[in-house]
Amino acid sequence: MDRSDQQRQLIMDFQSTFTSEGGKRVLERLSVLCNENEPTYVDNNALGTAYKEGQRSIILHIGKMLAKNPNIVKQTEARSTE
Repeated sequence: MDRSDQQRQLIMDFQSTFTSEGGKRVLERLSVLCNENEPTYVDNNALGTAYKEGQRSIILHIGKMLAKNPNIVKQTEARSTE
């Protein structure tokens, strides 16, 4: 399986995981836990802010994977999965 096939499969895996009824519930919970729609700034605490922003980056990545069309995989996306 080449890289673009692997990336295509990964996109489809994300989509099948998070578009089921149970997956939607899990995604809703992850959205809250990962501060998707909340400020990540922590007063006087750069490490706390970085931590919360790191959590948020995960839920944003999941959202990007759900928005992708698995039939359109760019070569650069296929390389980024290594």
